[in-house]
Amino acid sequence: MRRAVAAIGLLLAMMLPALATTVLDDGARPARGLSCVVPAPGQGVGRLYYYVPGTVDFSRKTGLLVFLHGGGTDSPDDAPENYLATEDGQLRPHVDALGYVVAAASAPRSETPYRWNEKGAEKAVLALIEDAAKRFNLDRDRIVLGGQSMGGYGAYHLATVLADRLAAAWISCGAWKETDFRAFHGTPLYLQQGRWDCAAHYSNGTKPRGYSWTGPCYAQAADELLTRDGVEHVLDLHEGGHALAWEPAQLATRRFVEWVRAKRRNPYPDRTVLVTRRGSGLLPYLVESPRQRWLEAVETTDGEIGVDRIETEGPVHAWTLDQLLAQKYRLASARRCGARIDARNLGGNRFSVLTENVRKFRILLAPQMGDLEKPFAVEGVGGTVTLKARPLKGDPDYSAYLEVAVE
Repeated sequence: MRRAVAAIGLLLAMMLPALATTVLDDGARPARGLSCVVPAPGQGVGRLYYYVPGTVDFSRKTGLLVFLHGGGTDSPDDAPENYLATEDGQLRPHVDALGYVVAAASAPRSETPYRWNEKGAEKAVLALIEDAAKRFNLDRDRIVLGGQSMGGYGAYHLATVLADRLAAAWISCGAWKETDFRAFHGTPLYLQQGRWDCAAHYSNGTKPRGYSWTGPCYAQAADELLTRDGVEHVLDLHEGGHALAWEPAQLATRRFVEWVRAKRRNPYPDRTVLVTRRGSGLLPYLVESPRQRWLEAVETTDGEIGVDRIETEGPVHAWTLDQLLAQKYRLASARRCGARIDARNLGGNRFSVLTENVRKFRILLAPQMGDLEKPFAVEGVGGTVTLKARPLKGDPDYSAYLEVAVE
C-alpha cells in the first residue's frame, strides 16, 4: 500500500511542471534542502513542502515551524515554494538562522480567501505534524505555528484551537473577527504587522489593500486585548507594507526568530482558559474542542458566552492620506454558543475556577502542579470543594485528575 501511495505521489509530481523539488517516499526522511510530499497529509490533495536547514542535526531532537502561506483563493499548490526557494524565498534566511525544520502545506481547497479557516483545517495541520514526527526526531515542545496574509488569518484561528500543542505562534498581516484571546494563556504570540499595509503606495496592485482585509487594526486590537488579559505577546508594528519582502518586514521576521528561539511548550501554566467552541470567527465554523491543556469539559449545557469582536470603520480603500487617517477600528462584544472554564493554579494545592455553561469538568494534574498525595481545594464552583487526585493513564503530560461537579 505504501509503495502504491508513493507511486501515485510521484506520478502526480511528474504531471505538475512547477514542482522542481525532490518528491519523498512515504515515511522517508527528507535530506537537507527543499523536498515535497504529494498529496499533502490529511488533505488527499495539494503538497506538503519540507525545508531542512543545513544546521539541523538528525541525531538530536529538532523544532518544527508549521508555516501557513498566503495568496487567497487562487494561490496554487506550489505557493509554499515561493517562501522557501533558494535564491529569493522570503523565509529562507530566517529559517536557516532558526535551525528548525519547516513544514509548509498547500492551503485546503476552498472558494473563499479563508482557506486556513475552513472546516477540517486543524485536522490537516495535526496530520502534517504527525507526518513530520515520522520523518524527524521531532521535539514536540518546540512546535511553532506561523502564517502570513491568508496564512495570518489561519494562524489567528488555528493557534487558538491548537494552543496547547504549540511553543509559540507567529501571526503576520492576518485578520480575525471575534474571539477570546484568553485561550492563548501559556502560548506566547508574536504579532507582526506592516504599519502601511493599506497605504496606497505600499500596495503591489493597482489599488490600496482593503482596511477590512488585513489592516493594522487587527494586530493593534489583538495587542490591546492580549494586554488587557495578561497574555504574553509581542506587537511588532514595522514600517513596511503587507508583503514579507519589504525590508522592514524582513527585519521584523528576524526579530521574531530571535524571540522564538528560547520558547518551549508549557503544559503547566498557572492560568488556563478553555473555550469550546473556539476559533477566530471569520467563518461560521468553529472547532468543538473540550480540552485545553490541564482543563477538560466533561459535561456542558446549552447557552451563550461573550467574546470580543472587532469592527472596522472608515473607507475600506485609502487613496489619500486623509482617507488613510480616517481608517479606524473599535472593539465590541458578541455572543456565541459555547462553554468556558477559566481556571488558575493558586499554588499550595488550590485552584480557582469560573465556569459558564459547564456541569462537570476535570483538572488534569502533574507533580509540577501540586502534591498529588494530598487533597486539592477547588474554589468557585458553588463554594469550595476538597478532592483527592485520581490516577490518569496514557497522557504524556499529566498523571492524575480531579473531577469537579458545578453546583
